[in-house]
Amino acid sequence: MAASGQTAFDSIIRSASRWPVARLHGLARDFGEPLAHMAYRRRLVLANLARAFPDADAAALARGFYAAFAQVCVETLRTLAMPPAELRERVRFTGAEALNDGPVVLLMAHHGNLVWAVNALAMEISSPVSVVYKTPHIEAMRRMLLDIAGRFGVDAVSVKDVRRQLVKRRQEGRGRVWTLVADQRPGREHHVAELCGLPTAFFTGPERIARTFDWPVYYLSCRRVAPARYACVVERIAEPPYSAAGVVTERYAAKLQADIDDAPADWLWSHDRWRGA
Repeated sequence: MAASGQTAFDSIIRSASRWPVARLHGLARDFGEPLAHMAYRRRLVLANLARAFPDADAAALARGFYAAFAQVCVETLRTLAMPPAELRERVRFTGAEALNDGPVVLLMAHHGNLVWAVNALAMEISSPVSVVYKTPHIEAMRRMLLDIAGRFGVDAVSVKDVRRQLVKRRQEGRGRVWTLVADQRPGREHHVAELCGLPTAFFTGPERIARTFDWPVYYLSCRRVAPARYACVVERIAEPPYSAAGVVTERYAAKLQADIDDAPADWLWSHDRWRGA
């Protein structure tokens, strides 16, 4: 029964992924946004926005977040069948050519459309792209993201296997781009930097990788410029020799803050970022 249900669900997803983006956006607007606003972590979203913007209308900001979130969900779905030329046309880059001087660490955040940005980047540059991922709780989501990565030539590396893969891939002799999404709440080992006026814990793993291998660190900003269209800017934020501990993390936090200030609705406010705050 479970296998039959899984097959039916996959079939629905595959069929919907062939719809044009405009039709999917209409579906998101008419159904996805209202459903998400009612059922998807509404209390947490409102609490996070109230902490980050104490002088603003948290309910209005939440409406903007749910509208953007619903659009990104259907855009991600569309990527399962989207022609590569269409994705390249919808996601434009500035500064990405610097990543061909790799190996490098590339830091990103859950801002804009993360899935589109990573997969479009793999077509934009000549260096191979690896993205470190944490396995989603929902199996269908895991399969979908891995299928998308496979379509566009992105090497998906589980966070549990990243140490072994770093050593293995280092012997390739190619300038690989190691992409890490580092804006979620970390575990016990962390560095505290300010974000949205709040002391915020960040992963230290990206900085440790950069220091261990003497690799420069870049940040990719993904900003929505029109419906289903994004502008990505790649900038170097740190390079060896590294001195003070935490410099990479602090600069990453500053870049993320700039993205949030520019487009607050496009960050993932549904993550329990300030648990216990």
